[in-house]
Amino acid sequence: MIYRTISLYDLINQKVGEKAIKEILSDFSCPLNEDVDYFIHYKAYDFERVGLARTYLVYALIDDKPILVAFYSLGQSNVVISEDLSKNMKKKIFGTTYPIGKNIKTLLIGQLSKNFYNGYNQYIAGDILMGLVFEKIKEIHLLFPSVVIHIDCRNDIHLKRFYEKMGFQLFKENGDMLIYFMPTNNVVEKIIS
Repeated sequence: MIYRTISLYDLINQKVGEKAIKEILSDFSCPLNEDVDYFIHYKAYDFERVGLARTYLVYALIDDKPILVAFYSLGQSNVVISEDLSKNMKKKIFGTTYPIGKNIKTLLIGQLSKNFYNGYNQYIAGDILMGLVFEKIKEIHLLFPSVVIHIDCRNDIHLKRFYEKMGFQLFKENGDMLIYFMPTNNVVEKIIS
């Protein structure tokens, strides 16, 4: 299967128009997570316009027709780490024991979802989607280095297994939300090898 990723930023700058872009986004559905649906339908365009996040639409070519099968958004965040975090844990989560400070800038995978509209989710596997995210992170990392990639998710066994399989380490639990980290260098090395 051939996938093509289109930046929402590019669509805006090509003067596609807000109405046309929102119509494209209206064909996206994720019944598993209302927050994802809300973001793509009501926030993605404005977040893109003001520079809070970059959203990428992933298309698959099905019978010579591009079909929106997934999307992801990337942004910046920061986390405060405890001074009592052990060197072993720093190495595991950040990939280094170098004194990086208490307030760490992170590259945030803010949203990540397959499109369940018309069963389009069947045209892309989670591993492939995450691989596309990692490719984009590698590009960003060359311009704006970041020590760690950060993703938040609901405390759901399927999400936990998926992110841990992808190489993320649980950093902490925050109520019913989990905060996962991965050293950015791990992603760069995965793509290179």
